[in-house]
Amino acid sequence: MRRFATGLFSIAWAALGGCGFTPKAELTGSSTGAANSSGHLTGTGNSTGAGATSGGGGSPGSANKDVNCGTFMQPAQKVPPDILIVQDKSGSMNDQADGTTCNGGCGANSKWSQTTTALNMVIGMTDTTVNWGLKFFATSNTGCNVSTTAEVPVGPNNANAIMTAIGRAGPGSSTPTRVAVQNAVTIMQGVTDTNPKYLLLATDGLPNCMPGNGSTQADDSPGAIAAVAAALAAGFPTFVVGIGNTMGTATLNSMAMAGGKPQMGAATSFYQVNDTASLVAALGTILGSTATCIFNLGAPPNGMTSNSAIDVYGDNTLIKQDMTHTNGWDYSMGTSQITVYGPTCDAIKAGTIKDVLIAYICIVP
Repeated sequence: MRRFATGLFSIAWAALGGCGFTPKAELTGSSTGAANSSGHLTGTGNSTGAGATSGGGGSPGSANKDVNCGTFMQPAQKVPPDILIVQDKSGSMNDQADGTTCNGGCGANSKWSQTTTALNMVIGMTDTTVNWGLKFFATSNTGCNVSTTAEVPVGPNNANAIMTAIGRAGPGSSTPTRVAVQNAVTIMQGVTDTNPKYLLLATDGLPNCMPGNGSTQADDSPGAIAAVAAALAAGFPTFVVGIGNTMGTATLNSMAMAGGKPQMGAATSFYQVNDTASLVAALGTILGSTATCIFNLGAPPNGMTSNSAIDVYGDNTLIKQDMTHTNGWDYSMGTSQITVYGPTCDAIKAGTIKDVLIAYICIVP
């Protein structure tokens, strides 16, 4: 019987669930001996194969593949997407979703409160599976200025940092969408990992602050649409979320299409949200489409194994290596990373396949 060293990958979903995985007997082997420090089974082992003895000590041959070297569970990380939130904090975010202005502020019913509550909730739940970052526009509470740095740079485990940044901010500025997107691209170009990268633009109004125009209220819809298109060309698709009564459906639809990630099968190409619950739902849909099928292998379990000699299983079913990238897995960064392609990737993203197992095949020189 073939023996494997195994490494388990737990897939994290937008709902943040996950299922345990119990390998079949043929993956774990049936040897009864205890593993020594080199990974060989000792004691009453019953491993067999060319060069291996039956019983006694179960010692392996000197130049044989698939000899019994024990079972190893080695976790590896599913590659997370990098997402920079480009969040509008214009003065109208103080209003209710229907545009009603409240005397003294709308409190928990304001678009700002509804939006930031949803962001904190979702980011808190996906802190370990998404590399989040945050960029406000405008930077100050008045005018059109947008800085070229992020309030929270894109990175892992950013939930607390983003919650703190949101807590320190408040709406009151104009809506300089064009410059915000342009600066967001600059920020993302400084993120040097190889993860997939996206902008998530959340706004409640028409773009204004047209550069070169003396009025902060001058409509800059064409400039904002062009900026989103340029972001896509630079490698940063944009999801567009419209908060409440945006008064700019045509503009936001055009921006969503230009960004390369329009909402499908809905009345609008952008994600229209009116409260915390609808934004949480929209973010769940967005995160589902950013989920990757890329896995880092890490270092092999020991000197008897190699990342170049592996099998890949999805929920205990073999996934074949497919160098045509039609349906199966293949190496995507030397032998340190694999990507799953085609219908099998679709099943991973949908949660039909919940766990991916990497089986390390022992090779003894």
